Amino acid sequence: MQRKLVVFLFGLVLLTVAIGANGQQKAEEEFISATGQFGIMLPPNTPDYDSVRLKIGDNKLIAWAYRWQLDKEQAVVIYAIGKVDLESKADFYLETFRDTYAPGSVRNQKKTSFAGHPGLVSVVDSKAGSAMIWTYLLKNRLYLMSLTLDDKSRTEDHLKLMSTFRLLSRKDIEPRLTAMVEDLTPTAMAQASALSRPTTDAQDAALKGSVKTVITESEPYLDGSLIGAVEMVSVENYDEHGNLEKTVHYEDSLPRRVRLYGSYSGERAFREIRQIDRWADSQDKNISGISAIKSEPKVYTIKYKHDPDGKLLQMRVLRDDGKEMETASYNLKAKTVTHRYDSDYLLIRKRLLKMVSTLDANGLSTEDAYEVKGPTTFNERFHFSPAFGFSFFDDSYEHFRTDKERYEYKFDTRGNWIQRKTFTVKDKQTVSIAVTYRTIVYYQ
Repeated sequence: MQRKLVVFLFGLVLLTVAIGANGQQKAEEEFISATGQFGIMLPPNTPDYDSVRLKIGDNKLIAWAYRWQLDKEQAVVIYAIGKVDLESKADFYLETFRDTYAPGSVRNQKKTSFAGHPGLVSVVDSKAGSAMIWTYLLKNRLYLMSLTLDDKSRTEDHLKLMSTFRLLSRKDIEPRLTAMVEDLTPTAMAQASALSRPTTDAQDAALKGSVKTVITESEPYLDGSLIGAVEMVSVENYDEHGNLEKTVHYEDSLPRRVRLYGSYSGERAFREIRQIDRWADSQDKNISGISAIKSEPKVYTIKYKHDPDGKLLQMRVLRDDGKEMETASYNLKAKTVTHRYDSDYLLIRKRLLKMVSTLDANGLSTEDAYEVKGPTTFNERFHFSPAFGFSFFDDSYEHFRTDKERYEYKFDTRGNWIQRKTFTVKDKQTVSIAVTYRTIVYYQ
């Protein structure tokens, strides 16, 4: 009991000091969340990550959860955003979110503040052990941090790590994102002319005018409302001829893949580096987990097929060993395009194998039908024969489903879409899923 009280008071003092100096600290090895706009001095490449929907009382929230394994202890940071002002019922939301996340017996708790906003620090005991929980409310946003108290020899060190939690502004985050992009950027490709083709990358993407840059962001709906949970999706740079020069793709608003375009053996091609997840130990051998490490640079060639009128019929992306990683086949009569993907090629939606898009007169998709790989089921059976006795068989069956999404667009003065609403139909009711925003910069 005495030890837990000391730990509680020590953790409370550390976090109070840290929050009082919020925004002034800068960790050498700091994990940042661009979505949650926070930083903490925990290994930047090793958290397990997940995005979930939560219900606290009558209100739903979208949450992003990050988890680190610190030797025998576990650290978690959760950022959540909802529709209502959580501070209006601060005591209810602070305690309910804590109790939902860590049900058990509250040993100690004390109200605190976070940059002038309400907070609560608690020690919770459960059958799984004890944990220290910090919860803070900032208008419609909620932050929760937790640390299990399983290793007495390292608890103090881990509490110091948790004390480095700080909020970040866009000004704080931008240099970090720029450095991450630079770290993932491969060496430039040769710019010698590849085989000429009737269409450009911009035309294939149904872009109009002299497009220089396309910045894409997405915001999900929560119970039919947009709540400001905008995430970065991609940045695409085009040259003055309408061909891609560079693309950056994001996950959780952090750069995950960078491609540079050019030519390779006379073919249109790109070289990419991506972050891939591997189990690894950090420099501190007591900290391990799923680590996002840089892949080796890989070159992919792009092959095109056009009809006699110069209209695109097929696009194929090939690995250096000739294996097809992506194909897009256009049916000009039916106005559809069928995309197929290799499972090792996708950055997100890793179970997506096939997508059929229905196109309008401008080449924009009005509906996407996704063929998604579901869970594999197994059927175990035995067979007996006089000659061989019992034999065991394990039959596996792969299951697939088709998900459909529909789109509505808003356009800029050049005729390019700058807002796309995604929705689906369930039980004959239209359900809004997300809004995608595009910021388009043009050559003068």
